[in-house]
Amino acid sequence: MDLTAPGVAIIAVAEGSLGAQLGLLAGDRIVTMNGRPIRDLLDVHYYGAAETLELEVVRADGEEWELSVAKDPGVGLGLELQPMEVQTCDNNCVFCFVHQNPRGQRRSLYVKDEDYRFSFLHGHYITLSNLTEAEYCRIIEQRLSPLYVSVHATEPDLRAQLLRGRRVAPVLPQLRRLIAGGITLHTQVVLCPGLNDGSHLQRTVDDLTGLYPGVRSVAVVPVGLTDHRKGLPVLERVDRAYAQRLLPEIAAIQAECMKRLGSRFVFAADEWFVLAGEPIPPAADYEDYPQIADGVGSMALFRTELESAIGDLSPRRGRFCFFTGRLFAPTLEEHVATVAARSRGWHGRVLPLENRFLGAGITVAGLLSGGDVRRGLAGCRAGEIPVIPEVMLAEDRNTFLDSLTVDELRREVHPSLTVVAATAAGLLSAGE
Repeated sequence: MDLTAPGVAIIAVAEGSLGAQLGLLAGDRIVTMNGRPIRDLLDVHYYGAAETLELEVVRADGEEWELSVAKDPGVGLGLELQPMEVQTCDNNCVFCFVHQNPRGQRRSLYVKDEDYRFSFLHGHYITLSNLTEAEYCRIIEQRLSPLYVSVHATEPDLRAQLLRGRRVAPVLPQLRRLIAGGITLHTQVVLCPGLNDGSHLQRTVDDLTGLYPGVRSVAVVPVGLTDHRKGLPVLERVDRAYAQRLLPEIAAIQAECMKRLGSRFVFAADEWFVLAGEPIPPAADYEDYPQIADGVGSMALFRTELESAIGDLSPRRGRFCFFTGRLFAPTLEEHVATVAARSRGWHGRVLPLENRFLGAGITVAGLLSGGDVRRGLAGCRAGEIPVIPEVMLAEDRNTFLDSLTVDELRREVHPSLTVVAATAAGLLSAGE
């Protein structure tokens, strides 16, 4: 199947679907819908929502085919379509995590994603620096909203210094254009001590609050530095003292935003609170969790979910050893103790893992490697079932960052190694 030819290839057709009734087959390519060229699966879903469709299809044998169909609103064609090729980033951000990766990881981790379609579909952050005029028009026409934008700084020269790209235009006009087109934006600032903090962060927040509610939220996250920054700009690590200074600044900004906007608007990543030794705020402080995918409010949500789930689920009897990163370990220990106190025959222990693959400064569970887990398995006690969250793994729920697999660790080290969802329900279902 030629995935580079014009149009979008059909991978599979659901039995009994409208596509099957039309005679569409795997290997066919949809070239146009109602006269509009088809570039990817988003086009198929957008133009395919019309009640009357005119399709141009090229069959696997090269035959050109035209067909018409009238359908009820909301009825899809039942097609599995070729995946979208990720558009990549040509910036060289001073803090780019891809540039800090060691060799030997999953191939996908070396791809610098800068694709507005994946921002819309999956909440990936983009800088807007590679958008073409046609793509701006498409975003607005198809209402690809919300989008997630890495702003980092609104001062043009400072942002250019941070992104180090060839096409870094001032970001505020770009944001205004999208907002005027009806697009909602969530933004983030990767905070680098001495570069975009202090008065620069305040300037960024002031500029973005001026775009509310088009810009709906700002996440402030700490720069992540691995032990593999050879040949890269020297950056200062965040530490406990820095986090303790920052959090009052964020609290003051939130208080002002509540007065002006009725929203806290700016949200600090969970990592700041853990680093500072401060308690995680209550769930209500995260409003509707607009930045949950950026590590903002995930601990508060976990706590809320656990309180709800523990009344509905009966944890299985057994002894469990929960592996996680050093960031979440103290919070997880509290939750495990809560479950154990309310459950007869359920015992849990938390084993925080040091990240030796990327460096001790990387403390989140999602960036631990199979080698890190292998070392942790040696610390399991007799009769314990080792449990890991699925965020450590690729989409296959089997492959770690360093290409080791769960299957290999089960064969070689511990056959009972268990993968659970990184949720309260996952904690309670360990051992099932």
